[in-house]
Amino acid sequence: MINTNLENVVYNNETHRLNLSNIGIDELLSNLDRPLSVILQITRNCHFNCEFCSEKDQMPDPSLDELSLYESHLKDVPRIFLSGGEPLTRNDFKEIVDIFSKKHILGLPTNAVASEKNIKVIKDNHISVNVGLDGPRAITSRVRGDYDFIMKGVREFIKNDIPFSLTAVVLRSTLDSILYTCQMADALGAKKMKFVLPIPKGNALNLDKCEYITEEEALSVCDRIAEAKEKFDWKTVFTFSIWNENTNGYSILVYPNGKTYAWPALDYQDKVLLLGDLHTDTIEEIWERYPYKFNHINKYLGNGVKII
Repeated sequence: MINTNLENVVYNNETHRLNLSNIGIDELLSNLDRPLSVILQITRNCHFNCEFCSEKDQMPDPSLDELSLYESHLKDVPRIFLSGGEPLTRNDFKEIVDIFSKKHILGLPTNAVASEKNIKVIKDNHISVNVGLDGPRAITSRVRGDYDFIMKGVREFIKNDIPFSLTAVVLRSTLDSILYTCQMADALGAKKMKFVLPIPKGNALNLDKCEYITEEEALSVCDRIAEAKEKFDWKTVFTFSIWNENTNGYSILVYPNGKTYAWPALDYQDKVLLLGDLHTDTIEEIWERYPYKFNHINKYLGNGVKII
């Protein structure tokens, strides 16, 4: 395995990306015996009800003892996203961070629940924050949740010098605000603005079919963003995840119950492919069964998603 303590696998706070120091994909495929990152759902609870949420089925939160077991089976995975639901709804978030922070680079997808306690935990542990923000007030409040609540949290991150990225789910009904959203990201100082397409699962199954744009349309949006970025000198890095053969199964996702999946597995009805269970399986065993290694690694080499 490539030792995660070496400089060739580090996290760049400026770009909000893993820096693989020009390691080639063939070398990584030959040497890696575990993934570069894992998404771990520490809860399914959430104070929002996003139109596009793919993870609506409720299940009990894992206990701290279970999470400690998961961590022991995730040994040497460079980066772990403490995800949800909304991970900051857990009152024991600090204790969870204590379990993972010593051996992993931590990421936090959040709706910006920026309490004073959470801010201190995030800053003290150098956790990279990724906030869901889908555009101006009317759009974000319609498709995700309370825009002003989110922006209050973002302002707290800015005030406390916590680097953050933004994520927007792109629907046909939000296309006309894309460039405005890019300007918001640049004005707020987001390191990265990630655009993703919805996955037909959970709440997203209730979206009108016309809300799903085509790959061709998504690429056209990327061209518009690139042109505007050059014209307006935006400093934020923009990425666009389009679900196709290059992104199929590119993430490893752990549910709160320990079941571990390839995600999004586009050829499967529920868009996930079961790989194992962190209660009993190590990440090396799960990696052996994982059929999307190329796409996973390619993502972190910057080739699986469109980067602008």
